[in-house]
Amino acid sequence: MESNDYKVKLGKNIRELRTSQGISQRRFALMVGTNQTYLWRIEKGTTNVGIDLLYRIARALDVRVRDLIDF
Repeated sequence: MESNDYKVKLGKNIRELRTSQGISQRRFALMVGTNQTYLWRIEKGTTNVGIDLLYRIARALDVRVRDLIDF
């Protein structure tokens, strides 16, 4: 699997979990301490995400990091 494939799948998982909980992208960006544009790029799979932000995302969604990267 290509690096881009991983980023796209990760972004899709994050977006699906976020929307299933009824959290807007703007609100979620505030919850995890980043800006909405960067979060949008993560969800689109066009940028890398650091482990510290990945951990904050998992906590905000009440899931394990492993759940986000389980493809």
